[in-house]
Amino acid sequence: MMLCEQLASRGIEVDLLTSELLPDFPAPKGFRLHPLMKSWGWRQFPNLLFSVRRMRPDALLLIYIDWIYDCHPMITFAPAALRWLQPNMPFVTQFENVSGLTGASHPNGRAVRLVSWLLSLLAGKRGLHPSYGSLLRDSRNVIALSERHLEVFEQAHPGVSSKVLIIPAPPIMRFAAESNPRLARQRGRAVLGLSDKEVVVGYFGYIYWMKGMETLLEAFGRLASDTRLVIIGGSKDMVYLNKLKELSQTAGGADRIIWVGHCKPEEELGSLCLRALDICVLPFNDGVRLNNSSFSVAASHGLPIITTRGETLESPFLDGENVVLCPPRDPTALAAAITELFRSPEKRSRLAAGSRKLAENCFSWEKVIGATLTVLQAPAEQK
Repeated sequence: MMLCEQLASRGIEVDLLTSELLPDFPAPKGFRLHPLMKSWGWRQFPNLLFSVRRMRPDALLLIYIDWIYDCHPMITFAPAALRWLQPNMPFVTQFENVSGLTGASHPNGRAVRLVSWLLSLLAGKRGLHPSYGSLLRDSRNVIALSERHLEVFEQAHPGVSSKVLIIPAPPIMRFAAESNPRLARQRGRAVLGLSDKEVVVGYFGYIYWMKGMETLLEAFGRLASDTRLVIIGGSKDMVYLNKLKELSQTAGGADRIIWVGHCKPEEELGSLCLRALDICVLPFNDGVRLNNSSFSVAASHGLPIITTRGETLESPFLDGENVVLCPPRDPTALAAAITELFRSPEKRSRLAAGSRKLAENCFSWEKVIGATLTVLQAPAEQK
């Protein structure tokens, strides 16, 4: 939705073909909405093709996450079918992740297998992937959100790197209306019931097992008793969420934790809560990457950020300049890093300036939209 709004604000005519909407979906701003897809199975395949043919776009951008489309091969065959239907229309796939992270299973019924087999004969089996179908092969260009994603795609389809551009995740959030950060901080603390003098560390993002929440809770239990923790984000896995709350009891400091829950990105509550923080901690189990939208949001708020270094580290992340890096799954190291940062206002100020600069260079909507338009307008096999 926000990508469509950003494109439309720059004079691009945008049509969003999507599934049936939830009742509280906000009204679109500046773009045409087409909630026509009842599902993403084979029965809706003609509807997809006819809708695209009727709209006659200059380019088509597919935002792909496997589980959003029920892990169905219908959508992964779309570029092959549309290349035949409209050969001159650029089809660009933007991968939000590398798939397989959710544990969702792919449909495997007899009808699904039969239709997939027939289409693979028509599309040509060479270069098809078991999970990605024809997305890597037949998309004119591909958008990856991080270098790690690009490595996975190159392994899945050798040579695809020539048509891939890395565009990091933008800050998908409405920012607090106050232009003065101090006023936004005061308002955010008032919303959370915090005084201006309290020391506040926070987490932002969807909560699931890869986010390192166990590490954060155990580290927080070792911090001074005047420290508060604000957890901004929710989870659909209530069993896991309850286990985290139980862990906070055993780790210590449970009475000093505020569980904000999910904040709708089209509303400003999440932004206000972020403005209330002194430090943001994002202890990813696999290390920070450019595709982490929670990092882009925190950096865009100019927060000093503590996160983790994985097996590889992308070049924009500079330890001590725009981020503090810890080893993953190490509560002792994380607690030490938080304590050191609280004791050094100068270092917090330097890191805050560094994260703002990083956001401007990598995550800003200006950068993301400019790069996206470049990809949509690029010819085949060219970045």
